[in-house]
Amino acid sequence: MCKCEEAPLSDVKEAGNARAAVIEAAAKCFMQAGYSDTSIDDVADDLGATKGRIYHYYRSKAELFFDVHRHGMAINLSAIEPIAAGEGVPVLRLEAMCKAHLGNMLDHIVYQRVVLQGVEMHLSSSTTPKQREKLKLLMKEREYYEGLFRGVLLEGRDSGFFTFENPSFVSKAVLAILNNPVLWYKPRRAQSDVEKIQIIEEFTAFAMQTVNAKR
Repeated sequence: MCKCEEAPLSDVKEAGNARAAVIEAAAKCFMQAGYSDTSIDDVADDLGATKGRIYHYYRSKAELFFDVHRHGMAINLSAIEPIAAGEGVPVLRLEAMCKAHLGNMLDHIVYQRVVLQGVEMHLSSSTTPKQREKLKLLMKEREYYEGLFRGVLLEGRDSGFFTFENPSFVSKAVLAILNNPVLWYKPRRAQSDVEKIQIIEEFTAFAMQTVNAKR
């Protein structure tokens, strides 16, 4: 029987950090130039490394893009799932979910832009069959994420906190409002937390007004 030694934890952590650095560099490049106009060379240049470092983890640009997209969704899910499943009245949970979502939009804008690009790619006919299969899986994550909001919205409507007709329409409307800053927000080095808080508060208020929230 072969005796295999496990890699030291320090080596595992270093490998994880190296891969994370590749994902972060790719996210910045995809955000700035889009998927089509970003090359593996661009990612390597941003990282200050050779293409070989990228190909050590990813066989293609598409694989790298999909991993960046998954990372962006993982950030969102880790923030929203506990709130959606938590205790408290629906109106307060929805408000907390809105603020957490917006916080992710502003703090992780590079990943959120790639998530948006993934949706656009899914709607495009220019993808290969293999890419479309990958995109279907990513879109299922988005559907699950939207479902977290829809579940709280339905609970709130049944409890008299919200007023709306179509659950699917209203969850999409709420997320459209919350995703809006991704289209125009540009972080600045000298930007204060006050500006971020203002964006979060204002757009949360818009989303809550959409469902006629009552306290």
